[in-house]
Formats: sequence, C-alpha cells, structure tokens
Amino acid sequence: MKIIIKATVLTVLVAALASCSTLVPKPTETPLKTPTPTMTTIPTPKPTPTVFVIQRAQVLDFITSLSTASVFRGVISGQNAYHGDEITDDAYQRGYRTMIETLHDKTGEWPGIIGLDYEWARSFTPAQLSKANEVLIDYAHNGGIVMVTFTPQNPWFNDETNLAANPGSWEGPESALSGLPSGASLDDLLNPEKPVHAAWMRKLDRIAGALQELRDAGVVVLFRPMQEMNGVWFWWGISSHRTDPEPYIRVYRAMHDYFTNNKGLDNLIWVYSPTSTYGNDTVTNYIFRAVDWAYPGDNYVDIIAGTNYADDMSISDYGTYINMGKPLGIAEYGPNSDGPFFKSGTWDTSRIIERIQNDYPRIAFWVCWHSYPGSSWSLVSNLNADILLADPFVINRDDLPWNIK
Repeated sequence: MKIIIKATVLTVLVAALASCSTLVPKPTETPLKTPTPTMTTIPTPKPTPTVFVIQRAQVLDFITSLSTASVFRGVISGQNAYHGDEITDDAYQRGYRTMIETLHDKTGEWPGIIGLDYEWARSFTPAQLSKANEVLIDYAHNGGIVMVTFTPQNPWFNDETNLAANPGSWEGPESALSGLPSGASLDDLLNPEKPVHAAWMRKLDRIAGALQELRDAGVVVLFRPMQEMNGVWFWWGISSHRTDPEPYIRVYRAMHDYFTNNKGLDNLIWVYSPTSTYGNDTVTNYIFRAVDWAYPGDNYVDIIAGTNYADDMSISDYGTYINMGKPLGIAEYGPNSDGPFFKSGTWDTSRIIERIQNDYPRIAFWVCWHSYPGSSWSLVSNLNADILLADPFVINRDDLPWNIK
C-alpha cells in the first residue's frame, strides 16, 4: 500500500436530451400522410482528459515535506532522458521512448520526475528546444514533475550568432568540458564591455525562451543550472577560479535575477547541484572543493540536489547537505563509471530505496542519469527497476498527491 493517502476524483458528466412532438394532421377527403416522428439527440459529451496545472508552491512544498519529515514518508523516483530534442530520438539508446516508455513497459510505472538537459551535447536552436518541450509539457500535464539541467557550452568559443551552422558539440573548445581562454574570468560574462557578455546573454535569452514556453503551459520546473561547480572538469568549475568561489556565485545570482525579474520565470524552483566529493580532502585537493564551496545563498536556492555516482549508493556529503538547511535530493544517480556495474548493467536498483530509507532519509527525490551505448546508468538498463518502483516508499508519477484518484 502506498504511503500517500489517496483521494477520490469525481468526474461529472452532463447529458442533454431533446425531443420533437408528433404532428397530427386535420381530417380531409384525402388524408395527409402522417410525418414520421423524429428525435434530435445531443451526443453525450466525452469526459475531457485531466490536464494538471500544478503550482510552484505545490511542488516545492511537497518536496520540502518529504525532506523535513520526522518519519520517513517516501522518495520521488526520477529518470533523465538526454539533451535537447534528443529526447524525441529513439536512436542511440536515448530519448523518451527508451528511458521512460520502455521503463513503463517493464515496470508498469512512470517515474515521478522526468529530466532533460537543455544543452551539453550542443547548443540547441529554439525550434529544437520547443520540440523537446512538447514531451516535457505532456509529461507535466499528466501529473509528472519536470527537471531541466542547463550545462552550457563555452560562450568564449561560440557566440551563438549562427547555431544552425555552428551548434557546437560535447567535445572540443566550445564544449562544457573545456576551459577559459588565457586571462579570462567568469566575471567577463557580466561585463558589457567584454565580447563574451553578448554571447552569454544570447545564450540566456535562448534558454529563457524555452523555459517561458513551459511557464506558459503551466509547467513547474526544477531548474538546475551550471552543476558540479565544485569539480574541475567544467569551464565554470574550480579550474576557472581555483581558490575563489565568488565569480561563480556572481554569475549564478545574475542568472537567477535575470530569469526571475527580467524574464518573469516564476515557474522555476532553483536547484543547487554540486558534485559528490567521495570523501576526498576538499581543502587542498586538485579535483574537488566542498559541496558548499560556491553556494549562492539561501535567497537564490530552493533545493540542494547534488550528483552522486557510487556502486554502493553512498552519499559521502550527506551531513554537509543537511547542515545547509534546504530540502534535499539527488539530481544525478548511478553506479561509478570506473566500477563493474557501469558496463555490465548489473547494478541492483532495488537497493536505492533501501539505502535512502535507512541511511539518507532526508533525500526527497532521486533522478537516475541516462545511459549511453556501452554504459548503464539508467533504471531501465540495470536490474530490478520493477522491484524498486513497486516499493511502497517509492513515489512514482501516479502517487504524487495531485494525481491521487
């Protein structure tokens, strides 16, 4: 039995009937032919499919209630489904069909959260993001929660003036995994006198346009920009300012204010998403800083949901997360890329709920990352997703409180 109390949804059907009376002729020498009585029927209207327009406060309050409950009440399941309009692509082991529909075919359940990265693979055009949004809107209108990650490509190497001809890629100088040019600073993104500022604002406007489409469709978004800032691999990470988190914090805050005040994006729930430190020393370590190293502040963050890849599902920074005082989730979950399960697809996903319930009860949701050919991070490409999603403490899409029938 699910732990969420189910309520009854009443459907009201209205039927209208109309009839015509029989006409009786006057007697004559040649009787008139009596017309055949007719009946005009108004068809019974078909029930209109329920479209859920969920308020931002509903989503945030529910996640908060799970994360702060004195007794463990459950955890929301989630699955990412690639980047941009790749969510509509069945090829290359990616997309909604493979990550979400096949999972439903195997388990009978829809994950509570569907995730998508608006960039990373390349800078998608507005038309491509609109195509991707159609999938997200449909999922939200069926009662699911949407999470959008923003892994921006490097604006110093692609000014976004012609994305059709120069979309970028996941590798190379324009990729998210590249570094800043010599002498550059993250603060250049905020300086109108620097050429990169115009490129950055074009990027933000393109991303904001896609988020506005979701807003206009009544979709609440867990928005997760520029994640893993406390690692060395992204251009906005610690390699850009190894001893000073303030440039990242300024960029994050400026984006928050621009999207909120200038773009009117009141449908966003802002997610701060550092990488796990895996128990490393974060003071002098070359690769990691602590998960709270570049925290933008309580006024700019609604939820903390780090990334965590570990074969045993351990969350080494859990204590630090709790001390940061925000609702908690895991925005990327999966086996270690250096371990045996990553290639074999033998990670036992049924242990996720056991691990969270017993050791990390403040975690309100998790989102498994998608798989690639030859890799297995997703629920559907590993073991026992049916057991996991059937657990009474796992909250899938149909178990979310606004969906209970």
